[in-house]
Amino acid sequence: METMGDLLEGVREFSAHNYTKEAAKMLFSWDVSDVHISSAENDETHVRISFENGYILYIKYFLNLDPTETEDICEFTLALKTDLRSRIKYEAHYANYIHGQGYLRLRIGENENRLLQRILEEFHVPALKTIYRPVILNFKGFYARDYFGVEADKDRGEIHYCPVRFRSEHKDVRIWDVIGRLTELDTFLKEPQIRHALAELDLQLSFLPSLVGSGLQ
Repeated sequence: METMGDLLEGVREFSAHNYTKEAAKMLFSWDVSDVHISSAENDETHVRISFENGYILYIKYFLNLDPTETEDICEFTLALKTDLRSRIKYEAHYANYIHGQGYLRLRIGENENRLLQRILEEFHVPALKTIYRPVILNFKGFYARDYFGVEADKDRGEIHYCPVRFRSEHKDVRIWDVIGRLTELDTFLKEPQIRHALAELDLQLSFLPSLVGSGLQ
């Protein structure tokens, strides 16, 4: 396999092998630690393949009712585990305006406590954007619409490349170019200045009275 398109072909073939660890090892050439399968609405099947080298494949198989799109039956996201953690779940990635200028897109997880959700959106999100906005160009992809992103919560952290489907122009990107960038971003996000800013912001959350009983600590 050389390109993300080749990896997509492997993902398509994987569904014909009953989603086994042995098939994952055969098709993707990495030692597999776990394969998790779940069903979703609209006849979707979600598969997570965790590799022993820290990479993860998130796969979504779906029913495409368009008779002209017989090849477009799945998509995948390649991610790399990182030691980044956050009391509040968030995802941030690079995005493009129509005229090509890059900007930061960031979202946080929903919380049942509406007051807490409002506090987070009004104070925590802007502070988080202040940290990521100056470095968001590092998450720019190889084409106009592809991108890299980071996701973190209290249990896990991941850096990911955008989803790849049959019609994606970025399926021509070389796999090792994507892996190289994921590794670079992992190292970049470990820089003391960034980690200190994120840790300080995360610590401030522990002082919010609304966090008591919220399940976020």
